[in-house]
Amino acid sequence: MKIAFIYSLEDCQSILKPLQSWSDIQFGISYISSILKTNGHQTQLIVLGSNNLWQKSVNLLRTYIETFSPHIICASAVASQYSFIKKMASLIKREWPDKYLIIGGVHATLNPSEVIKDSFDAVCIGEGEYPMIELCRQIEAGIVPHGIPNLWLKSYDGEVERNPTRPFMQDLDTLPFPDRAIWAPWMKEQPGAELAVLLGRGCPFGCTYCCNHVLKKIATGKYVRFRSPENIIKEIELLHELHPEQTKIYFEVESIALSKVWLFELCKQLECFNAKIGKRISYGCNFRISPESKDERIFFALQKANFHKINIGLESGSERVRRVVLKRNYSNMDFLDVTNMARKFGLSVFVFNIIGLPGETYDEYLQTVRLNRQCQPDMHYTGIFFPYPGTELYDICVRNGLMERAIDFRLERRHPVIDSPNFTKRQVRKAHIWFDYKVYRGYRPFWWVLMRIVLNKVRSVSILNDISRRMGQWKGLTFIREKLVKV
Repeated sequence: MKIAFIYSLEDCQSILKPLQSWSDIQFGISYISSILKTNGHQTQLIVLGSNNLWQKSVNLLRTYIETFSPHIICASAVASQYSFIKKMASLIKREWPDKYLIIGGVHATLNPSEVIKDSFDAVCIGEGEYPMIELCRQIEAGIVPHGIPNLWLKSYDGEVERNPTRPFMQDLDTLPFPDRAIWAPWMKEQPGAELAVLLGRGCPFGCTYCCNHVLKKIATGKYVRFRSPENIIKEIELLHELHPEQTKIYFEVESIALSKVWLFELCKQLECFNAKIGKRISYGCNFRISPESKDERIFFALQKANFHKINIGLESGSERVRRVVLKRNYSNMDFLDVTNMARKFGLSVFVFNIIGLPGETYDEYLQTVRLNRQCQPDMHYTGIFFPYPGTELYDICVRNGLMERAIDFRLERRHPVIDSPNFTKRQVRKAHIWFDYKVYRGYRPFWWVLMRIVLNKVRSVSILNDISRRMGQWKGLTFIREKLVKV
């Protein structure tokens, strides 16, 4: 059978080559496509832009459907992209009513009762690899789909069969490696871009701005799972054969230090692999601060395996905000200890911050500035709080009437959508724009700080952001972005 996947982006600078790094691929689609190909099916990907490229996206969708003529069309969407995907689904059902249309992903998993009311024939809740194989098998045999765990199936008369979920897949090594070939036609790789490898699935933490606390309840079985080091090395070997020029790989996992035994074995095998190829690949990863992760042996192992960076979610410099609002229980000293250990062993530190959180005061925002200034992260991503459906903070915002009636997803995490007398929207906007100035003043070149301010300002205004996206392919702008990251 022929199966088409639809993936959409908001910040889409080009309708033909919108992806700038192999780390931009979506692993859910990639794994499902891979297992479908393993079972003899054909797959194709369509990447659409949900911003000002709307009409071009519609034309592109029509071209791909008419050319490829898929039997099944699979869509995936996070909350901010669902409105666009919903419109595309309506268009497909209107022009090609015979196409079987299914949606999966986080938003569909968290809101199946609402999503199934739209133009979709089925909704996938949770992991989609084996449900898709069963769905293809039934449709190929001329059977009306029924009884497939993880799928809600809509009949021709509108009745919905709500099938239970199957247990979480426990042995991730049984899956074929993700299909990267379907992303190649959409890739215009930028200098310095890195590959990405998924190490596991699930997260044990309960951060209030995340939906993992809900996702882990949708099925039975162990939610946090890791691939074996041997399986990971096999994928890296394959990637090295396909992309011998690539020297950086980013490991996608909630935190690489959840199991020290597993991590030490992985680092040992990465070290051996680098020694074998003679051209050392460097690695990056997420690092969650915990009592167990404050261990120099971890950073020594990362150094020997040639890790070059870690990403740390500080989120707030206020211990009260982290503990009470975010449910992240570690002290500022814990954060500084971990960053100091990382640098002692030659790792760069990338810090994530959130400002404008519910209940946050302006003074607590200044604590975030001070802690970042003390740490001097090599780079950071600082976003404005955005309430995502399915998270505890979203529910808190709804209960307390903090949100705007209509949330504008176009400036997601770059524009405040909640207001507080102790940290107003105007203050949040200004704080976001001037964050780099407050953190790096006196530590980085003035031109670099100035360009970061300008970039933050541009991205926070719809019209300026649209103009910036249209200029995204301009080589001069690409050069400026590279310099802002490297300095």
